[in-house]
Amino acid sequence: SPLLRSRRTLRCFFLSVYFFSVHKMVKKGNAPVPNAHFHKHWNPTGSQKGHVKTFFDQATQKKQRRVRRLKRAAAQFPRPVRGPIRPVVRCPTQRYNMRTRNGKGFTIAEIKAAGLPNKEYARTIGVAVDYRRSNHCEESLAVNTERLKTYLSKLVVFPSKPGKKEAGVGSSEDCKAATQDKTHAFLPNARTYGRDALKPEAPRVLSEDEKKRHIFMFLRKVQRDQRSIGKRMKRVAKKKAKAEKAAMKK
Repeated sequence: SPLLRSRRTLRCFFLSVYFFSVHKMVKKGNAPVPNAHFHKHWNPTGSQKGHVKTFFDQATQKKQRRVRRLKRAAAQFPRPVRGPIRPVVRCPTQRYNMRTRNGKGFTIAEIKAAGLPNKEYARTIGVAVDYRRSNHCEESLAVNTERLKTYLSKLVVFPSKPGKKEAGVGSSEDCKAATQDKTHAFLPNARTYGRDALKPEAPRVLSEDEKKRHIFMFLRKVQRDQRSIGKRMKRVAKKKAKAEKAAMKK
């Protein structure tokens, strides 16, 4: 009858729903069995120990960090907020040596060239010193010496004790008008220095000498001179010593 047929259909429907709700679906083909975990382990005492991190206090932490920065700046007044100034150095290895960055400290030669008496005094006025680094070219010495001189021109040295007269200390008016440096903005950026040095030369008209010059042979000669400069200097010194020795015999 139609009623019996509808009851059988309804019974089969409920059995199929029960089967699929209790039993997992079998996988199709050569695929892994679906066993994804989409439940967060909120309970800190559970087996997963609550591996859920929330950051609902981002705005509060941002404000607290700002307050801490202001307190730290006020505590170290009049010293610069960002600490001692640092030199411009090249990154190591041939792959990165075209880039520049802030180094650990200035060399002894750079400190002397800037007019500072010694490294101990340099550290007391906010200059980082690295006695292990050495200058291998005139360019780095000139750049960092100019960096130090720019810093010294902006520097106001406070007396160690109020009212005490010392050599190289700013006047009372300068000390009252001094402001705290927070960003070292008056110094050239160490990272952009290397990029600016790599900028190509602006187009220009070739000179007569450059037009006649064979570029390949010219570059080979420059490389040869650089490679053989030590041997040539040694040869000239040996020849000079031999001539002096011959002159003494006469």
